[in-house]
Amino acid sequence: MASSTPLTDLAENFFMCSVCLGQFEEPKQLPCLHRYCRNCLKTVIQASYDGKLTCPLCKQEYVIPENGVDDFKTDFHMNSMLEFIQLQKSFENKDLKQCISCLKNKKVSAYCFKCRDNLCEQCYKVHLSSKMFTDHKTHILRLDNIEAKNMTLDKLTSLTEDPRCHIHDKKEAQLCCSSCRNVPVCLACTYNMHKGHDLHDVTEIADRERKLLKQELVELNKYKDKLYEVPTKIQINQQKLNENAMKRTERLRNQHQQQTNKIKYQFLECTKERKGVLDDIGSRKRDNDRQITLNLEKELVQVREKYDKIRKTANQKYHNDSEEIINKCDEIESALKGKLRSLDANLKNLTTATYLLVNQNEDELKKIREYCEQVIKRYENVTATTSSILTSNDDWTDAQCIPDIRAACEPLLVEMKKEFPELETLSDVTKGNITIAQHKESVVVVAGIKVKDGCITDITSKGDVNIAITHNATERLSHITVFNSKGEIQRQDQIDIDLDIPICGLLSEFKAVTWDYCYEIGIYDVSDGAYSKKNIRNGITSWPSDQYVSCVTTDPVKNNIIVGTDSRDVYVFTDQMNYSHRIKLPNVIYAAYDITVHRGSLLVCDNSRGRAYAVTNEELQSKLMYEFTKPDLDELDWSPISVCTDQNEFIYVLWYKSIFDKRRCILVQYSQDGRQLITTKRVDDDVYRLSTFEENGIEKVLTATTRWGEFYTYDLLVT
Repeated sequence: MASSTPLTDLAENFFMCSVCLGQFEEPKQLPCLHRYCRNCLKTVIQASYDGKLTCPLCKQEYVIPENGVDDFKTDFHMNSMLEFIQLQKSFENKDLKQCISCLKNKKVSAYCFKCRDNLCEQCYKVHLSSKMFTDHKTHILRLDNIEAKNMTLDKLTSLTEDPRCHIHDKKEAQLCCSSCRNVPVCLACTYNMHKGHDLHDVTEIADRERKLLKQELVELNKYKDKLYEVPTKIQINQQKLNENAMKRTERLRNQHQQQTNKIKYQFLECTKERKGVLDDIGSRKRDNDRQITLNLEKELVQVREKYDKIRKTANQKYHNDSEEIINKCDEIESALKGKLRSLDANLKNLTTATYLLVNQNEDELKKIREYCEQVIKRYENVTATTSSILTSNDDWTDAQCIPDIRAACEPLLVEMKKEFPELETLSDVTKGNITIAQHKESVVVVAGIKVKDGCITDITSKGDVNIAITHNATERLSHITVFNSKGEIQRQDQIDIDLDIPICGLLSEFKAVTWDYCYEIGIYDVSDGAYSKKNIRNGITSWPSDQYVSCVTTDPVKNNIIVGTDSRDVYVFTDQMNYSHRIKLPNVIYAAYDITVHRGSLLVCDNSRGRAYAVTNEELQSKLMYEFTKPDLDELDWSPISVCTDQNEFIYVLWYKSIFDKRRCILVQYSQDGRQLITTKRVDDDVYRLSTFEENGIEKVLTATTRWGEFYTYDLLVT
């Protein structure tokens, strides 16, 4: 900052009160360095009802001092600059002013900053020549040579008189009191009011304050570019928000059109069936009538009554058949119409929800933009104020003003460092709730996986690839069956697992992980049926002899295999089946009956204690994040047996309860953060395992039952 900066380099609004929009009168300065006229600030204080003052420019809050506006600091530096500006305007307008010496109204020739008043030409010469005014000579400004462009802040400071003692206003200040915010004091005050205070020479204080301010300014400037980049980021995210909203609306319309076309096709098939059956019934009726007529003509009057009765019986039967097919088609058409209405209403709700979300996100972006604009204004005010103070090159001004600037820098720096992580998500319009349909959409029967004296031990899926593992305990045989959403088997292979129940999980769309009850891990290739396995005891020396595997899942981000046991120990392996590390579950968990990965954490079903938890996925000691809310349906004590998540990160837990040797099962849906129970639905009592899969690009819940080859699917509805 050059010390020769002209006054005109300062913006006009630097001298303007933002309340009355006029030039400052008796400017009072707040701790944030914003200034207001004394009367304007007094009006703002009087309007306060809670004892707090909010700065009209930067919205910073301050407690109103005991003496109100008088306790706020008067900006003497600003007063000096305003005094010069007023002189300049008077001279340019050739106003007649009263001379302080002769008391006559004359054209002003000079101004004495010592007397703080105007001088005519004659009195100006006396002022220069008289010994009585010797100490005034350096404080006299000749106005006919005044040029605003050449008048700098340091020249103006050299003309103004050094501050007077803040108590004895007729005495010049010799020292500066650091204990009282660097106020000027005379020697007499050092023995009275300021006795024992921290007193220094003003040059020493000014040098120290300049050094401290320089450090503060360096720190502020580190974050200047970052602060000015935020509005640009907001604009980019605003554009992304609008683009994503348009894309999502288009996708919803396409999905609605597909479903509508499907139902219209079913409508057409139903109409064809109705017409075909009715035509056939009518044709058979006409044929029968002709036959009856022939028989009637042959047997004449003797058998007329007999055939009339036959005709009546036959007509009633055909009428009943017609009524049956009409009622059946009416029911189908009514259900199809209901689906169409539901689809139309769902599209309308989703479109409305999207627009509401866009408006909400735009409001959040507006708040961030307004917040940044306020911080930018404060930063620019601090730098402008700092520039005006430092360019004055006056020790007293620096000593009195720089502490206020430094005080304002500290909260400003905190706000300039503030991050806005929500900017990355405010352009997203995919938020919404997924709920489970209140009906089973279909029962998928896979006849080819039936095995005598066996059971389905686990299921897993990815996209349209569904995998079930079956195990025959008597013959000690296991099979892996890969089937699609229609129940059609894509391939089936027998795997060599010696001990007990195998379980599975998917590393990718073409790689399935298996693990037997004790100590063997295997990877099955869906594309060609290749199967490789490994004895885990060769890699884990600390595996207890009585410990067995209870569940297995995969981490799609880290590409790891995660294995739960009948204890609190969880083991992590690479996708090459190499041991990586062990995780110890929190003490509240007895064992992991089922486990899955969700947002980097582990979701654990503890069937032994009837609880489900979310824990951190940390090496060595895991930490408890939260417990899932237990369902209170029928006031039963439910226990979790299976858990999975969908593509929108909603969580599904299968709970069961045995009552008199009979199982009851319910499917519970939780929010993405797991802390809110959304939907509870009764499901078939034979459901044992849970997963999700895709059919025609639509995600659904897939459940396996203990009945051979029977799976239930449920729609996931966007609401």
